[in-house]
Amino acid sequence: MTEWEAPYYLFLIIPIWIWTFYSYWKNEPALGIELRIPGRVQSETFQLKRFLSSVAPLIRPVALTLFVIAVAGPGKRYRFLPDETKGVDIILALDVSGSMSKSRDFLPETRLGVSKKLLKEFIRKRENDRLGLVVFAGGAYLQSPLTSDREVLEEILSQAEEETVPEQGTAIGDALILSCYRLRRSPAKSKVIVLITDGASNTGRIDPVTATEIAKGVGVKIYSIGIGKEDQSYEVNFEILDILSKRTGGVFYRAEDISELREVLASIDSLEKDLLILPPEEVRESESLIFLTYALALLGLDLLLRSWVFRYYV
Repeated sequence: MTEWEAPYYLFLIIPIWIWTFYSYWKNEPALGIELRIPGRVQSETFQLKRFLSSVAPLIRPVALTLFVIAVAGPGKRYRFLPDETKGVDIILALDVSGSMSKSRDFLPETRLGVSKKLLKEFIRKRENDRLGLVVFAGGAYLQSPLTSDREVLEEILSQAEEETVPEQGTAIGDALILSCYRLRRSPAKSKVIVLITDGASNTGRIDPVTATEIAKGVGVKIYSIGIGKEDQSYEVNFEILDILSKRTGGVFYRAEDISELREVLASIDSLEKDLLILPPEEVRESESLIFLTYALALLGLDLLLRSWVFRYYV
């Protein structure tokens, strides 16, 4: 996303183009031209002369506009976390099964839609941490490894749907194992899984309790969120989520509506925060030189035309 060092300079573009359009409206372009063409070919180039005389005066306003943009300082800012941190590495394990995408208790949105929306808010708050994303239903799939690029992670999260996982069911154990695998070599002081699901684990290669023992072994805490109201249409087992969290030093939460889910994520955000040993490093990549180059090229073209092709007059 483009950022500006001095965006207020962009307002100078307005008088430049007001002046330009006013000149055309008065039929007196600020830089009128007359072609220097031998008389014997003048009749053959009348249309060309007419076209160029109306277009060529735009060169300088465009060049001035590019100069203003260059002065305003467009560019992009990149944020890098230091290698040695006391930050938190977090894997978001999100259930995308049919019950999450077809539920009707969070109307007008689904449980999955609400979860994605509030997870984006959660991601934006974790400025000093790395986050990753695992989605699961009958199987578990890594969608994003641990990253500090929150914009990319939000985009990947937006695309997570029921169709992302072809297998039906709820494989909580598989999701935990995959998340632990991505966290096992993390140098972070705190390693966390935020598990969001609305159902009981009913499939998968490994059961949730065994996966929890592995999580304890690699120092991972599980914060589990049982989302939605209990519905006879789908089997639920929030008790097992409570057990998974307590065994790893995490916390289990129930979220039956949007406001509760927002409060839950805010609680996790406040519980899992540590200061960095070193502040994040920000690098800004300026794009001013690009616009300045284009502006100088246009002025060079203007000088060439004025010297060799056209004879200007005011």
